[in-house]
Amino acid sequence: MSDKNRGLLLAFIGIMILSFDSLFVKLSNSTAWNVLFWRGAFQCIALVIFQLLYNRKQFTTEISRPSLSLLGLGAIFAASTVCFIESLHYTQVASTLVIINTAPFFTAILGFLILKEKLKWPTLLAIGVATSGIWIIFAFAPAGGQWVGNVLALITALATAIYLVAMRKTKGEQAANILIIAGFMIAVFAYIKGAQPFSLSHIQMLYLLILGGIVVPGSYLCISKSAAYIPAAQTSLILLMEILLGPLYVFLVIGEQPSLNDILGGAIILITLGLYTIWDVKQSA
Repeated sequence: MSDKNRGLLLAFIGIMILSFDSLFVKLSNSTAWNVLFWRGAFQCIALVIFQLLYNRKQFTTEISRPSLSLLGLGAIFAASTVCFIESLHYTQVASTLVIINTAPFFTAILGFLILKEKLKWPTLLAIGVATSGIWIIFAFAPAGGQWVGNVLALITALATAIYLVAMRKTKGEQAANILIIAGFMIAVFAYIKGAQPFSLSHIQMLYLLILGGIVVPGSYLCISKSAAYIPAAQTSLILLMEILLGPLYVFLVIGEQPSLNDILGGAIILITLGLYTIWDVKQSA
């Protein structure tokens, strides 16, 4: 398997796992801050155990004296998660998601400026068409006047782009440690904001354990590693599949009916990514 195909496979596996995120948030049926607390805490605990089992010596050295870049990237990842939740408090969900999913554009620009990655026109075209599918899903542009929520969503998009470009530059070598630091920061912030983590039932805790202990770390380890093999903009483009798969999983398990716009926009995203992937694999053959 070529490096490019390995990167595409890792990115697709990562987003397939990450798309269960919204389902387990729904199933947990708890407050946003409780979800954030346990998502961050379980993410941190699961990856500490993983590192101690498979990378103990290097992990203890790096985590005992974390570099500024490690702390910075952990803060950026934490900010992307926290700003997403905070954005939902100030603006409409549609506005938040539309703005966040401009991340591929920011990733492409940063990849070009920082990594000197030259993007071919099919990649830029695919990003544009897939993003248009997102706009169809939500049927309107971000609402004006709710600037606080819109700014927070924009920060989320930028933070996601910066994280993916950093993973591309470092070949994903520090991904686990970054996620550990980010998980700790997320849990602390959620607790300060009013999380009541021990008020949950056993079944709620089980759902959040799966979410924070398996879904989030497993998906982002794959996504982070994919950036070692393919341009960051390609990884970011594949992440758009969550807009299609997330609602699909919720529909299949909970029965929450997607709208016609959801189906049409999701189809555009899926067809675009499918055609782009076929083209990209043929180019590397």
